[in-house]
Amino acid sequence: MKKRSIAILQVAIFVFFLIYFTQISPLLPFNGDDFFFNGSMRVPFPLWGVWNPTRVFPEVFSPICGYVAAFCVYPFTHDYVGAVGLVRAIVVSGFITLFFYLFYKLLKNRFGYSNKVAVAAEIFFLLSFFLLFKHLNQSSYTGFWDADFDSTLFYLVPGLMNASVILWMARYKDLHAQLNSMTILQQGLFLLVLYFVLFSNTQFTIILATYVFFKMATETIKNFKAEKSVVVILQKIWIYISILVVWLLTIMFDVNGGRSGSLTQNQSFLVVFKETLGQFKIFVSQQNLMFISLGSVLIVVAIFLCITKRDRQAKTLSFAIFNGIFCLILTTVYLLLAYTKAGSYYAGREDAVWPITFFFLYCVSISAAYVISRSRIIKRLTPLLLVLLSLLAFNFNYQPIPSTTGTYDAKTVKAVDNYIIKQIVKADRAGKSKVIVKVPVNDKNHSPKVGTSNWPHSYDMAGELQNALYAHHIIRTRMKIVFKPDYSVNKKFYENKTNEQPFINLEK
Repeated sequence: MKKRSIAILQVAIFVFFLIYFTQISPLLPFNGDDFFFNGSMRVPFPLWGVWNPTRVFPEVFSPICGYVAAFCVYPFTHDYVGAVGLVRAIVVSGFITLFFYLFYKLLKNRFGYSNKVAVAAEIFFLLSFFLLFKHLNQSSYTGFWDADFDSTLFYLVPGLMNASVILWMARYKDLHAQLNSMTILQQGLFLLVLYFVLFSNTQFTIILATYVFFKMATETIKNFKAEKSVVVILQKIWIYISILVVWLLTIMFDVNGGRSGSLTQNQSFLVVFKETLGQFKIFVSQQNLMFISLGSVLIVVAIFLCITKRDRQAKTLSFAIFNGIFCLILTTVYLLLAYTKAGSYYAGREDAVWPITFFFLYCVSISAAYVISRSRIIKRLTPLLLVLLSLLAFNFNYQPIPSTTGTYDAKTVKAVDNYIIKQIVKADRAGKSKVIVKVPVNDKNHSPKVGTSNWPHSYDMAGELQNALYAHHIIRTRMKIVFKPDYSVNKKFYENKTNEQPFINLEK
C-alpha cells in the first residue's frame, strides 16, 4: 500500500469528522463559558492561586480559535456563530486525525505490521469509539462527545493530545536514543508540545503520567538487571523523571488553586467516594456491554497467542497490553479519587472519564491488530467485519447526543444564539451603552441575585458574552448587557418534545 493511499485515508478521516462536527453533531457555543473562553485569553503560563492554575492550553488556544473565526472566517461568511462552530470543528477534527495517524504509525513502526493490517486496525480503532457507546434503539454517546462546546478544548482535545504523545513515544524502543538523534529544532518542538500537554487538564494528564511512570519503572528494572551504572540508568530515564516532576508540580498548583479551594465537602470521604462510584456506574451503563465483552475477549485471545508464539512481535505486544492495562487501572483509581474531590457527577460524564475509554480501546485495538496479523481466516474476514461494524457505528436512526448544554438541536442553538446577539448588535449600532436582552427561561427559580442561575443563559453570561463580542469586533464598545429571561423566547425557538414518536422499525 503506497504512502499516497495512507495519506488519502487520513484525509478521509479528517473530512468525515469535519462533516460529523458541522452537520451530524455540530459544535456550537450556547452557554456563558462557551463564549467566555472563546473570547478571553489568559497569560500562557501557570499561575499560583488563580481559579484554574494550570489550564494553560485550553484558555490560550480557545481564544485563538475565536480570533481565527472572527477575523478570518466571519468576514467571508457573515455568520458569526457558524464561523465559531466551523473553526472548532476543523480544530477538533485535526486533533482526532493526528491521533489516529499516530496509532497507525505505532502499529507500523513498533509492532512491524504490514500496511494493510495497520490500516485495518486504525479503522477498527476509529469505529470502536462509536461502537463502545452505541445503542440502536436510542440516541447514543460517542467517544468524541463533550458536555458542551467549551469542553471540547477542556476535555476532549487535551485527552487527544496526551494520548497522541504517548502513541508517539511508544513507537521507539529507546526514547532516549531517539531524542538524542533529533535536531535541535525537533527537540524544541517536542518540548513545546510537552509544555502545552502538561498544562492542559490535570485530570487528563494522568494519561501521560501513568505511561511515563510505567516506562520509568520498567526501564530502571531492565537496566538494573543488566548491571548498568546509576549514571547510565539516569541517562535512560531522565526524560520520564522530568515529565513526572512537572506533572506533580501541576497537581500542586491545582490543589492550591481557587477552583480546588472552593470544593468543600460537608460529607465524609467515604460517603462522597460511594457517590462517585455510583456515578461511574452510570458511565459504564451508557456503554454497549456486548462490545465491552467482545473487546475483552480480543485482549484475552491476543495474550494467549502471545504466550504460544513467544517471538519478538509477541513479546512487544504483550508488553504493550500489560502497559495499557496498568495505565487503565491506575487512571481509573486516580479519576475516581479526583472526582471525589472535584464533584462526583464528573465520574458519570463520558467526556470527563475519556482517559479510561482511551486506554481500554487502545488495548482492544492493538489486540485486534495482532489477531488479524496471526490468522489468515481473520484477514479474509476483515473487510466484511469492518463494513458491518461501520454500518452499526454509523446507524443514525437516532441522532447522536449533541454536545450542547440542554441537548438542544443545533438549529435551535444557532437560532437562539443569533437572536441574542442580534439584540446586542442592534443596540450597539444605535449607540446605546446598555441593552436589556431577552433570553430563554431555563430555570423557573432564576434570580438576578444569583449570577449562575438560569443556566445555560445565566445572568453572568451577559458579561462573558460582552467579552467575546467586543474582542471579536462584533460590537464597538464594552457596553453593559443585562439578561432578562422571557418565556416568549422559549416558545419562539425551543423544540417541542412532548409528543415525540418512536422509530418505525424496517423489520418488525
